[in-house]
Amino acid sequence: MNVIFRKTLAVLLVLSSLIGCMTIAFTAAAEDAIRTTCGGDCPYAPSIVIPGVFQSQNRLYDDDGNVVLDADGKPLHQLFINVTKKDIVRFVLKGILPVTLSLALQADVGLSKTVASIVAEVFANNAKNNEGEHIKHVDVIRYPDSVACCTQEGKDFIYGCIPLEDYSRIAGEDHLYFFTYESFDSVSALADELFAFIQKVKRETGHDKINLVPISQGASIANDLMARYRDELARDLDRLVFIVPALDGSSILGNIFSRGFVKENDTLYRDLFPTLMKDDDQKALGYGLNLALRLLPKKTVYRVIDRTVEALADTILVNSTCMWALTPQSEYNVLYERYLADGSREKLRAELEFFHDAQVHSPDNILYLQSKGVEVFDLVNYDYPLYPLFDGWRSLNADGVIQLDSTSSGATSCPINETLPDSYVQKNTYCTCGGNHISPDRKVDASTGTLCETTFYFDEGNHEKTGQNDVIISLAVELLTNKDFKDVHSYPDRYPQFNTARHSRGMRSEIVSAESVDKTKLDAADAAELQGAINEAKAVLAETIVDLEKFNHARDRLHSILVKLGLRNADQPLSEKQKRSTDLLERLSDWAFRKLGARGYSDVVFFRH
Repeated sequence: MNVIFRKTLAVLLVLSSLIGCMTIAFTAAAEDAIRTTCGGDCPYAPSIVIPGVFQSQNRLYDDDGNVVLDADGKPLHQLFINVTKKDIVRFVLKGILPVTLSLALQADVGLSKTVASIVAEVFANNAKNNEGEHIKHVDVIRYPDSVACCTQEGKDFIYGCIPLEDYSRIAGEDHLYFFTYESFDSVSALADELFAFIQKVKRETGHDKINLVPISQGASIANDLMARYRDELARDLDRLVFIVPALDGSSILGNIFSRGFVKENDTLYRDLFPTLMKDDDQKALGYGLNLALRLLPKKTVYRVIDRTVEALADTILVNSTCMWALTPQSEYNVLYERYLADGSREKLRAELEFFHDAQVHSPDNILYLQSKGVEVFDLVNYDYPLYPLFDGWRSLNADGVIQLDSTSSGATSCPINETLPDSYVQKNTYCTCGGNHISPDRKVDASTGTLCETTFYFDEGNHEKTGQNDVIISLAVELLTNKDFKDVHSYPDRYPQFNTARHSRGMRSEIVSAESVDKTKLDAADAAELQGAINEAKAVLAETIVDLEKFNHARDRLHSILVKLGLRNADQPLSEKQKRSTDLLERLSDWAFRKLGARGYSDVVFFRH
């Protein structure tokens, strides 16, 4: 469940703590005192980052007000899962009888109920009541002041979430803010809080306009914000830079809410586990799970899945409007009938009706801000398949977590591994210049996206690794600091509308290691190769139009010399025994699917379908 849930919700769990900025706080003469070095007189608008799901540090408190610690004595982080060895033993003992009986009798003998109860217990610390309030005491570590005020620990956390160090070097750390929030909170309350935060940033920086940078889930908060404070934002915002935004939610969350977990035969019985466990050392387990799944009848498997997803939704999702805000607008009516129509969640219903309207009118609100002079940009990934957790996942072009239609606010695309038909003609719904907005690979027509002229696309970009894509980050920095950068036509030789994603964090780390080597202690050949590898890596990273072949060559060359020098461990290939085992399990899995289809072994014996 850990792997699946992490990938489903794109969970980024980080441990850290925050100490307030004391020096500036003591020197400030009053609450509204300007705290920037420039005093508000510089060309760089302050920027507020609204991070993505689970990119804030939360704490859970016991009844006595003490922070709840895990078994290692560290504070629990978001999702607040505190499963001890004793709990694992208890869960195993709780499940032995229903598992044994269900296998022996080939029926659901309390198995689905037991699994669902365990899931509910594991996530119980995150539960909310029907008023949307946490049952347990949960709080968020805030960064009320600029990054300049943070401790080094706080800075490391913020830059680890979104590496905007180059922005800080240009505009100053006193111009960068990080708006933290609880990902299961009230979306309307967060919109109000964010608006107040914007006013605070304006006051203490001396600037009359700010930049807003919503990332992933942060865009759903921005949707509510734009609906509530549209005219005020037209006054307050200089630039609005979306990064992989959930402007229309995620189909993954929508299907979890609707309990529409995967039912397609080939997905569940062939593709799901190998896709989630695609690393070489995990593939064997993925194929093994395909075979193990058949130990139970198909009916029992689906019942266990349904009850598990239902427990997950009911425990941590349904009473959270922030989670609702991550469901596509097209799902609202169905979900309304399921969860809101009975009148048990009236407070949530009123809030969600407002948000649904805000989500539907998100393009209108964006265009309104543009008409009032706010410059709006969007940086998105595409052609990276959604995790196969629901039926129809193949039909959506995506970044692994969010479908492209959502991140791009309406761009037209074809399914993964397909191209637009030869007869397809650019729609020009929002095209204002008459240019070509069909991607070179003919997978995307950007002209139907709300921000046709200011949306940048990265092929095969992974949502969860967006922060590792140095080009998308450098593009964001340019947009936040260069007022001459107006649209996709401004610098096509550096930042074309369609580019390729590269995830360079590992290579950048290895460059740092390589440059720390004392070359005088190496023989001439190794010293020359090391310097050559460093130079090649830096040259590749200096290019903002990505050539993956060149990038991979430079990365592998640098890694190889570091391995030779003993500064990195060599990648361990699978042993011949492991390869044979993986190959055998893959063949058995494929054979079982061809011969048995989507059925358990007993289903075949008893002619069940």
